[in-house]
Amino acid sequence: MGEAMEFGLCAWSFTPAHSAAGSGHDPMTLTGLIALAEERGLRSVEHSTTVLDGLDPGAREDLVERLRSSGLELVLDCPWSEDPAEIGAHVERALRLAREVGARAVRTTISRCLEGDRSRYGREGWQDHLEALIKPLRRAADVAEDLQIPFGIENHQDLCSAELVALLERIGSSRAGVVMDCGNALAVGEHPAAFAERVLPFLVHVQLKDYVVHPTPSGWRFVRCALGEGVVDWPDLVARFDAGPRDVIGTVELGATTARHVRLLERDWWTTYDPRPFEETLDALRVLHAAAQPPGAEWRTPHEREEPAAVLAAYELAQFDASVDYLRRTFA
Repeated sequence: MGEAMEFGLCAWSFTPAHSAAGSGHDPMTLTGLIALAEERGLRSVEHSTTVLDGLDPGAREDLVERLRSSGLELVLDCPWSEDPAEIGAHVERALRLAREVGARAVRTTISRCLEGDRSRYGREGWQDHLEALIKPLRRAADVAEDLQIPFGIENHQDLCSAELVALLERIGSSRAGVVMDCGNALAVGEHPAAFAERVLPFLVHVQLKDYVVHPTPSGWRFVRCALGEGVVDWPDLVARFDAGPRDVIGTVELGATTARHVRLLERDWWTTYDPRPFEETLDALRVLHAAAQPPGAEWRTPHEREEPAAVLAAYELAQFDASVDYLRRTFA
């Protein structure tokens, strides 16, 4: 059984609006993210490997010292790609960077699909894509084992839990695991609790994301919100993570600034998915139905309404601060 989950923040809670608005700490930079984490008393930061590009050895040493003095852990995210060979190469490079700067884990995604919609692959094409990932990720797992740093594949609104587990069993390494994005479980028609239970033995990192959901004739629009204001049952999920075999940190990752339209009620949406027990899908649909906002409620974010940069930055920071306050109240 692991210890009580600690919390951090992920750069993907924010957008370049902070730089445009002249924010004191631009959280899209690693130094700004570290400063924000220190101010809020958090435990870790998560950012892309691209923020290390161009840093000379001295600058990287300064970064390592800054992290060490702050007591912050670091998770490195790979660039977004859908080419299997490129994904594997990104993971290998990220693992070596992680060793250099003392990061605890690496996160990767395996497609550009969103909203659970894999129709551009088709059923056979999606299976071919997963198959093509095995060799590159096995090579990456060899690097991970040599360096003793794990990497995790995120459920980026594309993979269901059974697919993730099957892929990891084919890779066959204790250093290859899962980064669970909690809100994204619902985007593939799974209840977050059921998703968590299936991937728990493989879990290396957690992204904390919540959604307010708005009904449509074909499904629901998922709209970002502060933790505790949406559909996810956080006390239940965190208790499951605490009971898991590894200690994991949860980073606040409030995600997309545009609504995700998840068309779970369209028959064609399901064609790339294997059959699953109906009860699992029913549990997810019940949660979405019970949490649905009233018809006609505003679902557009300030970004979709094209508000000024200062408004966008304030909106993102307010959601982040409300999330941190919720975590402190609930898991003190």
